Amino acid sequence: MTSTQQKMLSLIREHSEAFEFSQYHGLDGFLIYTESTPHKIWLNPKLRSVLGFENQNIDEFFDCSEIFEYENLDVLGAQTSKEDEKDANVYLRHKRGHQILMSFKSLTFNNSSDVFTLIAFKKLRVKSNLTNKLLKKLNRYEKLIEGTNLGAWQWNIQTGDTVFNEYWAEILGYKLKQLQPTSVDTWQQFAHPEDQEKCNALLEDHFSGKTEYYICEARMKHKNGRWIWVRDKGKVVSWTPDGKPEWMTGFHEDITEEKERLEIKKLFIDQAPTAIAMLDKDMRYIAASDRWMLDYNIQGRDIIGKSHYDIFPEIGEEWKKIHQECLHGVIHSREEDYFKREDGTETWLKWEVRPWYTNERAIGGITMHTEDITKIKIAEKENYEKQQLMETVFDSINVGIIACDKNGSLTLFNSTTKKWHGLPAKPIPQNELSSYYGLYHTDGKTQLKTEEIPLLKTLKYCAVENEEIIIKPKTAKEILVSVNGSQLLDEKGNVTGAVVAMHDITERITAENKLRISEETFRGSFEHSAIGIALLDPQGRWLEVNKRLCEIVGYSEKELKQLTFQEITHPDDLNDDIKLLEELVAGKREYYHMDKRYFHKNGDVVYINLAVSLVKNEENKPLYFVSQITDITKQKIAEQKLKKALAQLEGILEASTQVSIIGVDPDGIINEFNKGAENLLGYSKTEMIGNQTPVIIHLEKEMDARRKELKKKYGNSVEGFGLFKTLAEKSPHDTQYWTYRHKNGSLFPVQLTITSIRSEDEIVGYLGVATDITNLKAAEQEISNILKLTEDQNDRLKNFAHIVSHNLRSHSGNLGMLLDLYVEDHPEQKSNQIIEMLYRASGNLKETIDHLNEVTVINTTISEKATAINLHAEIKKAVESVNALVIDADLEVTNDVPSNLTVYGVPAYMESVLLNFTTNAIKYRSLDRQSRLKFSVKESKKYIRLIIEDNGLGIDLKKHRQKLFGMYKTFHNHKDSRGVGLFITKNQIEAMGGTVDVESEVNKGTSFIIKLKKYEKN
Repeated sequence: MTSTQQKMLSLIREHSEAFEFSQYHGLDGFLIYTESTPHKIWLNPKLRSVLGFENQNIDEFFDCSEIFEYENLDVLGAQTSKEDEKDANVYLRHKRGHQILMSFKSLTFNNSSDVFTLIAFKKLRVKSNLTNKLLKKLNRYEKLIEGTNLGAWQWNIQTGDTVFNEYWAEILGYKLKQLQPTSVDTWQQFAHPEDQEKCNALLEDHFSGKTEYYICEARMKHKNGRWIWVRDKGKVVSWTPDGKPEWMTGFHEDITEEKERLEIKKLFIDQAPTAIAMLDKDMRYIAASDRWMLDYNIQGRDIIGKSHYDIFPEIGEEWKKIHQECLHGVIHSREEDYFKREDGTETWLKWEVRPWYTNERAIGGITMHTEDITKIKIAEKENYEKQQLMETVFDSINVGIIACDKNGSLTLFNSTTKKWHGLPAKPIPQNELSSYYGLYHTDGKTQLKTEEIPLLKTLKYCAVENEEIIIKPKTAKEILVSVNGSQLLDEKGNVTGAVVAMHDITERITAENKLRISEETFRGSFEHSAIGIALLDPQGRWLEVNKRLCEIVGYSEKELKQLTFQEITHPDDLNDDIKLLEELVAGKREYYHMDKRYFHKNGDVVYINLAVSLVKNEENKPLYFVSQITDITKQKIAEQKLKKALAQLEGILEASTQVSIIGVDPDGIINEFNKGAENLLGYSKTEMIGNQTPVIIHLEKEMDARRKELKKKYGNSVEGFGLFKTLAEKSPHDTQYWTYRHKNGSLFPVQLTITSIRSEDEIVGYLGVATDITNLKAAEQEISNILKLTEDQNDRLKNFAHIVSHNLRSHSGNLGMLLDLYVEDHPEQKSNQIIEMLYRASGNLKETIDHLNEVTVINTTISEKATAINLHAEIKKAVESVNALVIDADLEVTNDVPSNLTVYGVPAYMESVLLNFTTNAIKYRSLDRQSRLKFSVKESKKYIRLIIEDNGLGIDLKKHRQKLFGMYKTFHNHKDSRGVGLFITKNQIEAMGGTVDVESEVNKGTSFIIKLKKYEKN
């Protein structure tokens, strides 16, 4: 007993009246306070228990406000001041916050130190009051959850009154008295605003009867400012007469740590490389790995918070039972399980389903871990089938197969081996194997020693090849066998055993011993053959090889005979070769041909054409193969280059988006339809390939016209696609203008070339290549119109020039004659200044008319007079014709034009041009230096450029370039300058299809560059 409790009880016992009073009236406890400190009260253990404070320190005093409301304190004070014996009623506050109605009596007594008041209490039991019954029930409930670290609460839904216990406040970091007075607003004050809507929705579900309990996980604000997670669970425990929820009770617990741990688990699951899913107790998804989403084909779906059974409605009752058992602590797993999904997909899974636990070791839900082992199961099935196949093969082939483990104990002894030995396999000491199974050297007398037995030799020394031994069974004929063996290794390269294959070569050896027919004759043709020839045994070993074969593969005869044809055959060709070989042995064919590849000794690939036939013995069993090998490497390389070129061409053609390329088979059905054809015609490949002929895109009237032309030319009629076949077959390629019809019905012109596709002189199809010439046709029409207009205008100008030159010449001649007559009649007037001026004017007029007439004639006679001109000879001729002037001017002339260079032009024009430029070089030479004139050329494919270069006075091109070749334009003060020569020269050059340009610098010289056509016979 504590000191305070002992002091109080001693005080009561010292006053017998107080003791009797407390025993008689304090059925539910009593309290004591002093007159000096009336606000501090001590509660006896019974009253503490009634008010929920039984676990509190018995020595602790309470403040009266913790037990009484203020209005009840007034009632208490008023009653204790009276001296009547009647009981009074008062409400005491329970620790959980609700009110308890109690009757009380008070007694005042004193001792030497102070005045004491003792108040005894008895609970009022009102049976008809439902609320009091409920509170009693809640009191019992609170007793049960006391000490469980759960924050208990009661809530009157209709009035909003709430009661929280002390731990409810402690979870949030407060003392309960710090939160008082409490109401439903107290919860809303601390709840996270984003969670309130969810909580209210769950409450409504519970109120409406959709859920048995209200359960919600939400965030609440802790006193330290952080958000904590709580799990709230409650239930309506009373209803109003009209069916509305009245009192609801429940508790909340701090699940922050659980949430954090759960987040870690979710993060682990989300990022797991295997298929894992985490679900709560209601089988709703909490987390799922990416692999889970992929394996179950639910990528992109939002499954978190949704039921597993809604995601997979096909789940059966067996799985649901497993889930429920796991939610009760049972772990289920299977190493392999077969499933067939709704879509028919067959799947094998390895799986485990186990519960996961909260921090309090309560089951929070289940985790499911699955591994898709379908591929493994398929591989196991394939391995089993392969094993069965191998065992079947081993037992069916006429080859003895024996295997042993690393200790030399037999593990395989196939049926052929049993037949040869006439004995079953059984455990025999190694030193007795030769005698038991009858193993001898090829002399048939010497028994094999233990270390000479091929199987044990292979186990010890890695491999044996073509080792021959004799088997002498006790009850059958002896046989000669060839043995090949190799070691069996595990994945780390460790020897785990050995296996040997034995081939019965008795008959072959016998046949070889008998085979001596025409040895020398065969050997001569064999050795000196232009192709490779070889004899091979049934195992592929080279028995005989000729010189040419050795040259083809690069091995010597000795080296080649140590190999098999399989070892030098390209692995990609080996299966086909062996398949044909097997058909040859089986009698399905008498011989076979094939192209294949050998590996040359230097590693290069050699392409050969192989022809193989089989020689059998008298029992119709294979004796040896005769192979003829022709080196076709160069041919194959050429084929590969051709194929590459064709592939590149096909790529180019397919990339042609504006050129239609249509291929057809021999019957005209379209089998190629490129992108350009799709673009030009509007049809897709799918519509055309295999479905249509090119007739669909042609006009019937055009085809009829072409058919008539063919009939007139060749005398035969064609229908449908036969028209295009005939066009392609009658010439290497037929190119004509056609009109195509677009899918939408529009028409457009094309230039179509049709050709046949041949393979070894056989037509295997036809190809049509068409180009849209709509723009070309429009341009042609426009050019035609322009040319017609130009020709008309030129004709008019020519007529005008002829009329002008004729009429002016007549008038000029008349004028001259009149002057002559006048002077004849008046000789004295001949020296008259006016008469002299008239003579000069008449002469100038006549000269001008001659010039005009000459220019007019230039462009009208070119086509009739143009021919081949040797330019070197023409230059020489022009210079020689003015040789006197050249010598007089001391002009140094150089002719660097090749002597065989021929240009196209009019000889008279060419002579005039060369004379004009030569005399100009003389006229306009510089008197300050040695004068030079040089002729040279620059050639291109179709033209030459004649460069005439002097070092004379030069021309100021800045001033005169625009009028350089104009008529009557002069640039030097020379007495013979008329301004006509360059004008006529330019017209003559252009009439010959050429051009003229100039480069000049004053007082340095001038270069004229004349572009002329080369002469071509065609």
